[in-house]
Amino acid sequence: MTLDYILILISGAGLLLCFLAVLRLRRHFFSGALAVVLTFGFTTGVILISKDVLSYRNLADETMVARVFVGANKDPKQFLVSVDTLNDQPLQSYLLVGDQWQIDSRVMRWQLPAARLGFDNLYRLERLLGRYADIENERNAPRTVYLLSLSEPLDVWDLLRSNDFFHKWVEANYGNAVFAPMVDGAQFAVYLGRSGLFIRPENPIAVKALRNWPA
Repeated sequence: MTLDYILILISGAGLLLCFLAVLRLRRHFFSGALAVVLTFGFTTGVILISKDVLSYRNLADETMVARVFVGANKDPKQFLVSVDTLNDQPLQSYLLVGDQWQIDSRVMRWQLPAARLGFDNLYRLERLLGRYADIENERNAPRTVYLLSLSEPLDVWDLLRSNDFFHKWVEANYGNAVFAPMVDGAQFAVYLGRSGLFIRPENPIAVKALRNWPA
């Protein structure tokens, strides 16, 4: 049983308890009112946590998480970068300034007790941004950054990071980024493995861009 199913079952049980509490309210007002407050509070919390956790996707040993397509713009420092996050969402295009595109991600890695229960590690692509090769431009030139995913009102990531109790169950301090040069016509695949994000070129233009990229 995966974490997704567990959260769905708990949410369903909470809704059932809410229904039973409302029925009790009709017969015993004071105890019923207390039951309604407790069950609705519990169920609301579970649903908010579930919505945020379900926005993450399962991570296998090596998973393609996105395809990135780069197109030129009129300004030589501006590029139209399209990102396919492979999650049944339409292809999104963004205007980036700079020399390189960068994608940031969040990863939740289960520690041994939870891993033994069969929980899969989870990931979510977080941001797309443009960056500059020159450090002075990076400090002073215009920047562009876009959210690829929005957290729910209750952010499980922040909750896990700020509470030491959860550290023995899940590692939520793992953030990772990858970047590559912006060259007209280049197409890249972004993978997430056990060591983090990495890139593979998907056409000759991308191969040449990475080969000519100064170390």
